Amino acid sequence: MKSVGILGLPRSGKTTLFEILMQGAGSAHGSAAAREAIGVVRVPDARVDRLSTHYQPKKTTHAVIQFVESAAAGDKGARAGKKTDAFASVRNCDALLIVLRAFEESGETADPERDRKTLEADLILNDMAIVESRIEKLEKELRIGKKEGEREHELLRRCHERLESGEPMRALVLDAEDLKILRGFQLLSRKPLLVVYNQDEHTRDEPSDPGPGAMAVALRAHLEREILNLKAEERPAFRAEMGIEQDGLSLVIRACYQLLGLISFFTVGPDEVRAWTLREGQTAVEAAGEIHTDLARGFIRAETIAWDRLLEAGSEAKAREKGWRRLEGKEYVVKDGECIEIRFNR
Repeated sequence: MKSVGILGLPRSGKTTLFEILMQGAGSAHGSAAAREAIGVVRVPDARVDRLSTHYQPKKTTHAVIQFVESAAAGDKGARAGKKTDAFASVRNCDALLIVLRAFEESGETADPERDRKTLEADLILNDMAIVESRIEKLEKELRIGKKEGEREHELLRRCHERLESGEPMRALVLDAEDLKILRGFQLLSRKPLLVVYNQDEHTRDEPSDPGPGAMAVALRAHLEREILNLKAEERPAFRAEMGIEQDGLSLVIRACYQLLGLISFFTVGPDEVRAWTLREGQTAVEAAGEIHTDLARGFIRAETIAWDRLLEAGSEAKAREKGWRRLEGKEYVVKDGECIEIRFNR
């Protein structure tokens, strides 16, 4: 399950955003330290709903994604040099989401770009503390003749130069070996970043480009929370009247999927219709392993068909007659929206 850490300065609306996600399709719980809230959100997907309507299965399972709301951003403890890791709750997340206030409040004009730079500075300073600590240890080892850490030392020096210049790590081009070295550090400014501009109903500004490895979307969080208090059947008409193209939950989750390079594939049948998550470019045998390790171990072939073609055919048998279901091998790259059945040795 992929996870996204939510950060934001006070009064940015990050808690409102978290509440929208939970009210839309999630369940949440807080940590013992009350410095974070964790919620697992069901990913809305009309394709799953249509497949479920067709098969009428005993169980329907949507994909899920985890969101972690952290209190770290803006705290003094988030600055480099503190012994306590203020970002511990989001350090293991696959991506970060920062919420920026883009509306006037109590006569105070919003400055989302200033706030974004403040948040980015916190991430960069935190990364610098980690990198500097490791460089210091490696240099001690190198001075006594231990050469095993030479490549890591060279890489971390490059990282330090970038961080020292005030630039995040997201755009730094690294090869596979460098990525392997850095993986254990969980550097915050290296993580993909989604920037959410929290606007009011009067704001129509387009979000600024946040640069490589990042995306930006605009969301009217307070209005969205009000919409969620309406009856479900009343919400689409109200959104249309306000010029809102999609609900906040779908907007954020689709952006997260795009940012992380994720796709969905489906397994279908009378027992269960289920959505599974893969990264773009992953293969049929990796999809099999996502379902169960035994399927990957005994993989023979994958039988695949696009979800809409399956519904058009009306059944697997008719899809085979039309030649729409294909047999693919281990190296086949799975496409978003495919229904897959794995053939394997038991």
